[in-house]
Amino acid sequence: MPGRVLLFILLICCFFGCISNPKNKKSTGSPVGRQQNFAATGFSVEDFGTFQKLTVTDPWQKSKNNQFDYYLVEKGRNIPDVLKGEQVFQTPLRTVVCLSTTHIGFLDALKEITAITGLSGSAYVSNEAIKKGLAENRIHEVGNEQGLNYEMILQLKPDVVFAFGVGSEIGAQTNKLHDLGIPVVLVGEYLERSPLAKAEWIKFFGAFFGKKQMADSVYENIRISYEKIRNEVSKETELPTVLTGLPFKDTWWIAGGRSNLAELIADAGGKFLWRENLSREAFPVSLEEVFVRASKADYWINCGSVGNISELMAFDQRFSELPAVKKSQVYNNNLRSTPGGGNDYWESGVVHPDLVLADLVAILHPKKTAGKDFYYYKHLLK
Repeated sequence: MPGRVLLFILLICCFFGCISNPKNKKSTGSPVGRQQNFAATGFSVEDFGTFQKLTVTDPWQKSKNNQFDYYLVEKGRNIPDVLKGEQVFQTPLRTVVCLSTTHIGFLDALKEITAITGLSGSAYVSNEAIKKGLAENRIHEVGNEQGLNYEMILQLKPDVVFAFGVGSEIGAQTNKLHDLGIPVVLVGEYLERSPLAKAEWIKFFGAFFGKKQMADSVYENIRISYEKIRNEVSKETELPTVLTGLPFKDTWWIAGGRSNLAELIADAGGKFLWRENLSREAFPVSLEEVFVRASKADYWINCGSVGNISELMAFDQRFSELPAVKKSQVYNNNLRSTPGGGNDYWESGVVHPDLVLADLVAILHPKKTAGKDFYYYKHLLK
């Protein structure tokens, strides 16, 4: 009798364990094709003939083994029975809400900027078409994070909300949207390990608009351009050292040694001051430690929103003693910025790392690119 009871309990546990485990979802069959990403690891695309499956993995910092599946079916086609209960989007999408301004760059490159009807952080937008849409009340501010305007999003009735999360708290936001019947897609391009991997998310966005060929073509041109620039500077033997960032109060947040920025600097023929660091995420460093290391920096880039050396000195007069400041080798990535605080570097620059790389090569190796005009960067003068 005890043996039978134990067997019964084990069968019950196994049964309910299989139901609750998200990895044991019903099978949708075998894909007939799978997109091979060049560099991106945060998403995948599988073709099942009558539908596509897009999978996003670990789309926030410190996320482990979290997976989100989205199914795309062309409009006019019946939704297959096998997708019952799944999150299905009929493509191409008509209207979207973007909770990150980086999404603007991808949709602009796909010529789908008019699909945006709602936006988070509209005050910091640089895209002229978006600013015009906001002024004409065709695009609406929907708030952000804890202040998200759910009522506004409900009124807009978007086909999807493209969201992003820094931490696991994004779950509360997406759950609330789901409860309201608003479809949500998590985007994690900012967590990719390289500039080309981030840019490859154009393929992810392209799938939602039925623009696979266009997305593939745009990306391939960017990749070829980036690698050409990188190869041209790869034989340089003199590699200048680069300081990045600006302090906030008494702490300086430094980009990780395995971050996109660190890789951009390396690909441009430079040495990032914290290149030995193994993190992809920013980490705090005391001002004293930065000053010690910065005494060996030949260049200083990406220093906040400052527009000249005087504004830089307003943060700390000790900056005047740094070699990069003394030699007038300070450059900021805000050439294409607006009075309201928008900066195209964080919009189109995400999609066009080749243009960012070309600027950095011109900064670090000016003899190779004499006469080149900057696209995102500007030389900070007094």
